[in-house]
Amino acid sequence: MSNITLLHTPAPASRGRAFDTRAAAEYCGIAVQTLRNKLAAGTFPEPHKRGRLNSWFQDELDAHLAAEIVDYDVVKKVAS
Repeated sequence: MSNITLLHTPAPASRGRAFDTRAAAEYCGIAVQTLRNKLAAGTFPEPHKRGRLNSWFQDELDAHLAAEIVDYDVVKKVAS
């Protein structure tokens, strides 16, 4: 994650860093087109607009990633 491009405007300390589209996709481990597809499908957090630029705060991306984690035992109905 060494080549992540951050927006020039610093985010408030409580929100974490702000990411543009390319950086948000890299942070989430997906391709930019996948991010756009998820956004169009309504399965990705809505961006904050600054002119034509989309941006997301780190706390929003972290919450989205945490919500996508599925417990393997629940999905496979493994008996404990």
